[in-house]
Amino acid sequence: MRSTTLLRLCIALLGLIPAAALAQEPGTQSAEGASRAALLAAARDQKAAETAPLERSTVERALYWYDNQYLLPKVFGGWKGIHLAGGDFPAGAGMKFGVGFDHAIGSTANSATNLVRPNRFDVDAVAAYSTRGYQRAGAGLTMRRIGGTAVDARVWGQRFEFTQEDLFGLGQDSRTEDRTNYLHESTEVGAELTWKPGLFDVSGGLAYLDPRIGSGTDSRFPSTEELFDASTLPGLTAQPDFLRTDAGVALDWRDNPLHPHAGGRYGVQLSNFDDRDLGQYGFRRVTLDVQQYVPLPNRYRVIALRAAAVMTDAGAGQQVPFYYQPTLGGSQQLRGFREFRFRDRNSLMMTAEYRWEASWMLDAAVFVDAGTVATERSGLSLRNLDTSYGVGLRVHSNSAFVARLDLAFSRDGFIPLLRFEHVF
Repeated sequence: MRSTTLLRLCIALLGLIPAAALAQEPGTQSAEGASRAALLAAARDQKAAETAPLERSTVERALYWYDNQYLLPKVFGGWKGIHLAGGDFPAGAGMKFGVGFDHAIGSTANSATNLVRPNRFDVDAVAAYSTRGYQRAGAGLTMRRIGGTAVDARVWGQRFEFTQEDLFGLGQDSRTEDRTNYLHESTEVGAELTWKPGLFDVSGGLAYLDPRIGSGTDSRFPSTEELFDASTLPGLTAQPDFLRTDAGVALDWRDNPLHPHAGGRYGVQLSNFDDRDLGQYGFRRVTLDVQQYVPLPNRYRVIALRAAAVMTDAGAGQQVPFYYQPTLGGSQQLRGFREFRFRDRNSLMMTAEYRWEASWMLDAAVFVDAGTVATERSGLSLRNLDTSYGVGLRVHSNSAFVARLDLAFSRDGFIPLLRFEHVF
């Protein structure tokens, strides 16, 4: 009897059954005990229902599998580093075909800290072509965490040929009726260093550029030299080689750069273009880019803000070639206008998006973009902004962005944009 009582007390301490019920002798369960047992059974049933896995739709199950099985890396990761590649062509290149190669020489990461091991070499290469004759071939070699420090070094080279680049003229008053196209090709080689102490990225680089401009191949529109000349379009008839030097710094504290919900990124880059042949086209460029993500209380809604400015400055007797001038329009900024719709020596762009999570794999958004270009910095006035607005859908996994569809409107009309990179 004494051992039976002790056993019941131990079970009661473990919380398996109520102590009041254990205090009763077998066969003497009261109505109150029966009621408590029923309540406990109901509570267990409710808890089991709450912890049951959620039912997902077919699309949700597919994306959940992608997120946990790394579908895209498996499909596009290819075989032994060889994979499909698109060439990173501008909009309007047509259907793209290409092959890339990525290979790490050395261990990928320290399993304890998830850091790249010191002195690892990353090799990358790409060759791509499009149905409209766009071509790109390039390769690079990156040495990671040199000597165990937070410094990466990279050397790279590329050759590209873009056959139908659009140009509508210079300035905010350019017209769609003046749309032309030109050939832009270049051979480029360079080297750069990146230092990442904590949340900061500090970078510097040197590149040699060999640009050439020719007649466009899009028969729907005139070639650029048919409507413009060198007096109205600097660099149209003569293109020197350039030595470009870059220096930049950025503070990046986004919670997830692939699919941010909070934090921000603030960066500035300074570039100097030295004309090595003609002594006519040397200039400097400053690029400012500020991004901020404001999570609303439940974090299923986010206000995303961005402001960017590009300013160029040429010395006495120098000009900024039109093909290196900043542009607005396209899938990343001022989305209601075509790619390269506005072009001049200076540009200012602002955008705001309200994003909310319609489901775990789909975000909806409304957005407003505003921007302007000007020959002089003083002309970047908030009273002279062109605007576009629209709605969008973004497909993503739990951790990364997959694709987006934006429907954008402006004074130039309606433009649908299906892209596989985030706007910012």
